[in-house]
Amino acid sequence: MTFDDIRALIEADKTSSLGEALNTLSPDERKELAKDLIAYEKKHRAGDRSWHHQETLAIAGAGLLPNASALTPWLVRYRIWNHHRSQENATAVVLDVLRHRELAWLPDLVSRLGAKIPTRNLWRQDLLRVVLEFCGENPPDSDGFLLHFMDFGGHTRWRPGFDALIPRMLEVVGAGAIFANTRQWTGFLRERADRRVLLDGCLARLQQGGAAKEMEGFLALHEVLNVTMDETAEHARDYVAMLPDSRSTVATLAQNRLKWLDDAKRLDFDLLCDASRWVFGRTEKKLVRAQLTWLGKHAKSTPDEVVLAAAELFAHESDDLRGQAVKLVAKHLTRISDATKTELRALAGQLPSDLAAQLGVEAVVEEAVALAPFVPRPWPEPIATVDELTREVLSLFGRNAGHIDAVTTERIIDAVVRFTWQDREAVAKAFQPIYDKYPWIQNRSAYEYYPDHAKRDPRSEFTAIIVAASVPPRQVGPFASALDSARTWLEQLKRAQAGSVSEQLALRLHEIARGLVHSPRPALVSVPTEASGLLDPATLRERLAKAEAEGWEPWPRDLKQAYHRLPRDVGGEAFTSLPGNAGRLLREWLRDRSDPGVELVERTRTTPDYGYYRPSVTEKRLLATVNPGLPEPEKHWFGHDEWGPMIEWWPALLPVQREVVAAHLVPHFAYRRASKGGDGPLLPLLAEADGPIGAAMHLALAYGLGAELTVNRAHAVDALLTLASRGQLDGKELGSVMGLLLERGDLALNRIVPGLRDLARSGAARQVWDLLVAALPALWTHNRVADVIELAVELAQLLKPGGDVEGLTEVAARKGSSKAVVQAKRLMTALG
Repeated sequence: MTFDDIRALIEADKTSSLGEALNTLSPDERKELAKDLIAYEKKHRAGDRSWHHQETLAIAGAGLLPNASALTPWLVRYRIWNHHRSQENATAVVLDVLRHRELAWLPDLVSRLGAKIPTRNLWRQDLLRVVLEFCGENPPDSDGFLLHFMDFGGHTRWRPGFDALIPRMLEVVGAGAIFANTRQWTGFLRERADRRVLLDGCLARLQQGGAAKEMEGFLALHEVLNVTMDETAEHARDYVAMLPDSRSTVATLAQNRLKWLDDAKRLDFDLLCDASRWVFGRTEKKLVRAQLTWLGKHAKSTPDEVVLAAAELFAHESDDLRGQAVKLVAKHLTRISDATKTELRALAGQLPSDLAAQLGVEAVVEEAVALAPFVPRPWPEPIATVDELTREVLSLFGRNAGHIDAVTTERIIDAVVRFTWQDREAVAKAFQPIYDKYPWIQNRSAYEYYPDHAKRDPRSEFTAIIVAASVPPRQVGPFASALDSARTWLEQLKRAQAGSVSEQLALRLHEIARGLVHSPRPALVSVPTEASGLLDPATLRERLAKAEAEGWEPWPRDLKQAYHRLPRDVGGEAFTSLPGNAGRLLREWLRDRSDPGVELVERTRTTPDYGYYRPSVTEKRLLATVNPGLPEPEKHWFGHDEWGPMIEWWPALLPVQREVVAAHLVPHFAYRRASKGGDGPLLPLLAEADGPIGAAMHLALAYGLGAELTVNRAHAVDALLTLASRGQLDGKELGSVMGLLLERGDLALNRIVPGLRDLARSGAARQVWDLLVAALPALWTHNRVADVIELAVELAQLLKPGGDVEGLTEVAARKGSSKAVVQAKRLMTALG
């Protein structure tokens, strides 16, 4: 048999026939054909169809390659998929070919493959089957093998020799998630493994912590073990170790086990105090209250130790929990020693003044933190060389590429325009490795031939600029043809980006891409002078004067973009010295400058009715319209695409109309309340910009504070701090909008309060107080209003604002001792 015969079977994807042919070969024939196979595979891998013939190449390697070191990377590279029966048979053919060769190095192959099986994605069943076929009673213990084995029903393929794997199965990260998804494993291990090994491993992993699903699996294992009282007493310190930083489900388990032990009088009191101190450092109020109640039961026998342990709560961020700790301590003040009282007074200095007074201590009066002054970020130096430009462009693509901020993109297009004018061939030569590495970039031009499927968005147009830098300049074709092309492009744009800031950005980038080819310019005149996107009028005047002196005019949209970036206080007189057309246009635009109307509106969306499993649902949402510009914001109900529209560029596109940009982004921020996508510092970018702040900006900030992702909420706090430092944060107006959203149930209060507390403690205490005064009247019936009142108490004690809060007297006068009533009475006292 020749290699041409082998190659024909490979390229025809004849798995069974290829296996039969390989089984007929002698060792010498395999040795000769292996050389041809390696050369063929090298050429195939370098081609543009390297993903073809995966199964047959894997079979050929199994039948011809001479040793484990050569076959291991081969089988790793050529994965046998298991989506179809024919491909499932390909793995069986590989196994048959390897068995037929009767190789002495199969144990080495098993060891090497076991080390190469991936751990992140459990999709290499083909490698798993090879290992299981030839490992016998001596399986590898690599993480990848163990996770694959467990995930694909390993308990049904168990062999006696696999018992040695059990300790490693309890150690590998990812095992817990498999236990949670495949509950048969926990029962199997309970019956199969040594109980002490299982319990020690389970407790070690619960102490170690991990993802929620991971902990769920080990909690399930702990449950099936049905841990006895003696075992709990033996491992009491292990349970205490779970309390500080573990997930709440794990901490609850540890707390319950220790309390069970204590109820049986088998828990050392020192361990109880240690456990209490760890729990008191947590944020879950339910856990803390349960621990405080449990600790209080020992106050009669050991008052000094209990009081000092409870005093650890004096530093907690929740005044509600601090108040309960003060209540417990005050109850036993007469029974503790003088030394304990002295230590207690020192700890009580951390308490708010009203709580400290209950212990006869005068709290330290804190001073409000001053806001850091706002300093505009300057625009960085322009890209100086073609090599620097190439590095910047390369960083935009690849596996680790993320969202592109306005500063990066503006610097790149500025450099592309300048360097293309100066030396187009040098740019083309520098960009060629980029095109070779990412050939799809140049394929964007194929859109011209498929207008019905073209996707016109800023990202595509920005990529077109990278391509246009290497296209030789040429004249525009016949007028009629050019007009038809422009109309087709605009129709494509309207389908994708109609009525959005993204449309303006796409139009600008399209002009640059076409201009580079048909009418190059020496430079852009719209490059900002501040990172916010603002452009200094003196700098623009110099650029335009230079252009007039050199005899060229900026592209129309480039000049319009420069106009949009001029500060709001700039008038037409700033450009009276420019006699040309550009100066005339700027003076006209500045004379007629006005802001579109922005209005808060409620819009409704009804989902289709799919019967019992998915009935129709009607949703209402507060959005903002722009007239003219955005009459139907509900079209973006599910936010904006994370890549195409390049929303991170929008604030710098219209830096003096942030209310307009905010209105376009409000649907996106509203969607992020239930979406984990991260878009970068959108709200801080808006806060750094200029222009009025109204309903849209307040709505965007409120939605930002209620985002699902913690980092997005942090961005909202940063934006509020920036506005406060600029004197542009109206707490009353924001509080009214936030109160309305909370009253409607559009925001989760447990997300909002931590952000407001951070904001107040960072210097914006007065603005947050105004916000709370405006929002509280709409929240008195909210089930978490006590958290808001508690923050208001902290600020009232700090600021001494006086006055009243609408509805506060009625809440404080309610009967009972609910958290809301207790905190309302404290607020009444703080307000005098």
